[in-house]
Amino acid sequence: MRVTGLLALIGLGFVFGMAVAEDKGKLDPAKLAGTWSYVSGEKSGEKIPADHLKDGIVEITKDNITLKSPDGKFVLKYKLDTAKSPVRISLEITEGPQGQGSKAEGIVALDKDQLKFCYPATGGDTPKDFATKEGSGLHLFVLKRKK
Repeated sequence: MRVTGLLALIGLGFVFGMAVAEDKGKLDPAKLAGTWSYVSGEKSGEKIPADHLKDGIVEITKDNITLKSPDGKFVLKYKLDTAKSPVRISLEITEGPQGQGSKAEGIVALDKDQLKFCYPATGGDTPKDFATKEGSGLHLFVLKRKK
């Protein structure tokens, strides 16, 4: 049951990372708001098949990230730490079929209409860059803003 909750965090992997405004290198949290679809994902160095991501939708508001997929709906609250580089994101599942209370500390980056998230799905140190490797426990997701 906890695994499904962690998978939601993974899917979220999700949506954040280092949100960077194009002009000044500063985070503009308002640019995260909107609806996103998955471009790609990795778990511990293994690519997630595109078929597993194609029906997922991520909706981001000022305070929450909502993940919708055929497996269910998860709501996560988040906070950004823009003083760090890359920008840090704290995530907690607040609603969903499982995993309420599960937390992760990751990084997020925004480049135009592409959003990256990298985080340790089962706990551990906050990643320093947007990469995974075998046995790392890190999840990396790339999202694209829906038009």
